[in-house]
Amino acid sequence: MPDRRDWSVQAAAAAADLRLWATVPVIPTWSRLEPLPLTTGDLTPGVQALVADPLWMLGRQWQFDELRGEDAGSPVKATVRGETVPFARFHAGLPGGHAAAAAVDLEPPGTPGALPLEARVEAEIPAVLPLRLRTQTGLHLMRLLRAAGHASVAAAAAAAYPIHAEPIHAEPSPDVSDPAGEARARLAAGRVPDGSAVLDALEAFDDGAGGLTGLPDRLASAAGPDGEAVREIVIRWRVWAGGLLVAPTGESWNPRRLEHAFAAQAPLSDGPVTLLVEEYTGGTLDWFHGDLTAAPDLGTAAAPTPPAPVADTTLPAPVRFAGMPADRLFAFEDSAVYLGGLQASRTDLARLAVVEFALAYSVDWFHVPLILPYGSATRIDDVRVVDTFGVTADLGPAREATSPGWAAFQSTPVGDTTRLADVFVLAPTVPRVLQGLPLEEVAFFRDEMANLVWGVERVVPGHSSGEPVPRAGQAARVSLLQSDPDDLGDAQIVYRLMTPVPDNWMPFVAVRERQGDPTAHHVLERRPMLRYRADEPADLVNPLGTVLLTSSGADPATDRLLIAEEEVPREGVTITRAFQQARTEGGGTVLWIGRHVRTGQGEGASGLRFDTAVPPGAV
Repeated sequence: MPDRRDWSVQAAAAAADLRLWATVPVIPTWSRLEPLPLTTGDLTPGVQALVADPLWMLGRQWQFDELRGEDAGSPVKATVRGETVPFARFHAGLPGGHAAAAAVDLEPPGTPGALPLEARVEAEIPAVLPLRLRTQTGLHLMRLLRAAGHASVAAAAAAAYPIHAEPIHAEPSPDVSDPAGEARARLAAGRVPDGSAVLDALEAFDDGAGGLTGLPDRLASAAGPDGEAVREIVIRWRVWAGGLLVAPTGESWNPRRLEHAFAAQAPLSDGPVTLLVEEYTGGTLDWFHGDLTAAPDLGTAAAPTPPAPVADTTLPAPVRFAGMPADRLFAFEDSAVYLGGLQASRTDLARLAVVEFALAYSVDWFHVPLILPYGSATRIDDVRVVDTFGVTADLGPAREATSPGWAAFQSTPVGDTTRLADVFVLAPTVPRVLQGLPLEEVAFFRDEMANLVWGVERVVPGHSSGEPVPRAGQAARVSLLQSDPDDLGDAQIVYRLMTPVPDNWMPFVAVRERQGDPTAHHVLERRPMLRYRADEPADLVNPLGTVLLTSSGADPATDRLLIAEEEVPREGVTITRAFQQARTEGGGTVLWIGRHVRTGQGEGASGLRFDTAVPPGAV
């Protein structure tokens, strides 16, 4: 019988081994599998994947139409030659007889101050800047002064140019309240200077070169002996505040057509080309928005950039798209793509053409990438392709000049064969724009029962802050209140001269463009609405925003906006004004206020009627 002490020694040794295994790291190992030929040592038969039935392979090749020989090779090299030059001149609005004098120079893309073309076209400055923007610029001035140790000057600026809580318009409408704007104005009043007021006061000291000849009295007295240092800070702030919001370059908005119009010119070596855009509704600008013309000439830039030659050689790549059939013999399409489920009737010619391209000819298309500078006009002189047999082919443009004809990426009429037809436009635009809430929104639509076109102000700038204020609910609460006279007696009906319409509905009446001329076209003219109140004289209702005005500085009481009748179709039009921000090519940011035109929501009904008899108390 073994001794019990031997068991104790063995147990202690086993515990020590377990502790040792718990502390010793594990060394990983791998095993490699190598092919071992069983005959001559040659690996070639194993990788050939031979088939036992060669006739089956021939049959599959016959089914895929691979036994029909073609004297053609695959492209292996493509060379593109031409020249490119950035746009150098810009004209806001449609060019007239003095287009060269009204045009301005464009900064080359990538240089300081270069703006996206959308910002230059759409930018507009409202009559009164929104309170949020005026507060932001005032706060930044105080931060700069306090950081430099001039807190007394910051306090003096807040006291000299305060943000007032009263309405910013001279005659605000009593029916539109802006509680959020009034609260924000009361919060900032006396604490933050009005940035817009400070900029207006500094205009008297402008030296014409971006500097200041002095400071306003209140700021100069607060600065004391540090006046020169404070002046440098104010100059730096003035440059920042002046560039915070993009200022318009002329007047691009055409109120008659409810769209933007402009022209941009690029000086190619064989003559300038002008991109003429007559119908730009906002958003993202692209090559198809305008037409290339040789006239009008917008003049020569002060420092023109010479055209750069384009000589790019690359390898053509096969075209690939989602749902493309497999182009390999043993490959199968993804289960999500079912080509047999395509349905097309005899008249669906476009669908049949696309299906035939996808099934039969998609493997025969190649694309040649071409990198072009941002914001340029490029003339393509020739495209030369070399295939696998060494055959060189010169490719022409993708267009058919006969009537009716067709063209791809061409900014001139289809039948055009001049030098302009070979120019491709890469506009200096941005791929993505951040847009804020609408500062103003107006819907245009037709009312067939009233035989009118209405411009309905849905959102208007608040009279205390310039921030967006919903207009529809407030106008309806005021306009629809009508009281019956007290002396009706036992009357069974009440005569109404006109049924009420909300105050934010502005009528447009069809009139002839030239009075007395029966051949003149009809246009839509904005007319004021009459508002009747109990125990008060009737007054005229005018728009509170700027979309229904000819210009932002027009007087609503006397302005009569004229719109071409065809610009308001049956589906209607909606126009918004909003803050927009985007990144520039240099990595900076640009902020502007622009308009965007989009399709409306169809016709509407105002319920407007004249000469009606209704029961007492009915509206």
